[in-house]
Amino acid sequence: MSQRINVEVLRAKDLKREDGVLGKNDPYVVLSIGHTLLGGQKHKTETHKNQTGDVEFGESFIFNAKSSDELKVKVYDDDVVSDDDIGSTKIPLETLFQSGQIHQWYQIGEGSKVRGQIELRLTLLRD
Repeated sequence: MSQRINVEVLRAKDLKREDGVLGKNDPYVVLSIGHTLLGGQKHKTETHKNQTGDVEFGESFIFNAKSSDELKVKVYDDDVVSDDDIGSTKIPLETLFQSGQIHQWYQIGEGSKVRGQIELRLTLLRD
C-alpha cells in the first residue's frame, strides 16, 4: 500500500562546476520514484541561474510511495545545447517508513566522483 510523502529539496553545496573553472552552474534537481514509463512519478525544481557551488532551492513535492521504493535524485546543469549531468544519488525509503522523517545531507556521486551534496527533508504524511 502506498502512502504520500513530502520531499523538500532544501539546498545543495560544493556542486562541481560543469562549465569550467570560471563558468557558473545553472542547477536544477529532478526527483523520481519508479520508472516514469511505467506509471512512476517525477518532479523538477526551478533552475537557479549563475550559481558558483551553493544553491538554495527551498522547494517541496508530494509523491505516492511504498517502503520498498527508492527516491532517485539527479542534479543537472541547464545548458543551451544539452544539460550536463552533475551527479545523482538514490535513497531507499524503508527508513522513512520506519521513522516518519529523514533530514540529512546526501552525497551527489560516489567515491572519487563526488560532485557535491544535497540537503533533503523527507516526511511521511499521515492521513
